[in-house]
Amino acid sequence: MEHPIFKVMAASTLTLVLAACGGGGSSSNNNLQPGDNTEGNDAASGGVQYSMTFDQTWSGATFPTNYPSSAHFSPLVGATHNSQVVIWRPQDQPSTAGLEIVAESGSTSTFTMELEEHRSSGYVDEIFRHGGPEDSPGSQQVMFTATEQFPLVSAVSMIAPSPDWFVGVRDVNLYPNGEWVDRLEFDLRLYDSGTDLAERFTASNNDGGDRIITLVSTDAIDTDFANGVHRSSGAFVGRIIIQRQ
Repeated sequence: MEHPIFKVMAASTLTLVLAACGGGGSSSNNNLQPGDNTEGNDAASGGVQYSMTFDQTWSGATFPTNYPSSAHFSPLVGATHNSQVVIWRPQDQPSTAGLEIVAESGSTSTFTMELEEHRSSGYVDEIFRHGGPEDSPGSQQVMFTATEQFPLVSAVSMIAPSPDWFVGVRDVNLYPNGEWVDRLEFDLRLYDSGTDLAERFTASNNDGGDRIITLVSTDAIDTDFANGVHRSSGAFVGRIIIQRQ
């Protein structure tokens, strides 16, 4: 499965994108409701703070076929982790119960419990969540701290309403070759969690499927999506920007 398009800019590299000033940070998390963020064991001892901004570009103008009146994305939820765990991955890892619930309802509690279990095993450090859903077009942002022991970050958000569709980033390495990156940009394709057989945004629940994560493709009469993007324009539903603070 093709990884989302991304651009990596290291601190020592001149880029076309203006990078923020580098530096360590605290583990404070803006835009979160009380109790939504849970710090990891290593965050207090140092690390590098990043913001994750989810620019939601899905709209009736760009994706008109059966575009729902209540279009929004669920709260962005994710974690920093090491390479010993896979939070989600197309094709070779079935959807977990937590990812299924995020993709079908937008609820993050079960997914967060799974992340907590991974943290107990020493694979996950900081868990983060945005404070609430956001209308699309729109934007949401979270803050998190990465450490050398937990340099990867993964996150997901449901496109809503939908049968079981979501967007996200996975296994993003913020510390490649021993150097913290300043900025990453990901154009987001739409994924199907493989847990519901419906093909329209507002279709009734139709549980089923092989739980294999794939890019969303439907008949043209149902949606504009083929391979996770607009079937003719190639437009994405959004972009995630990870910026060093």
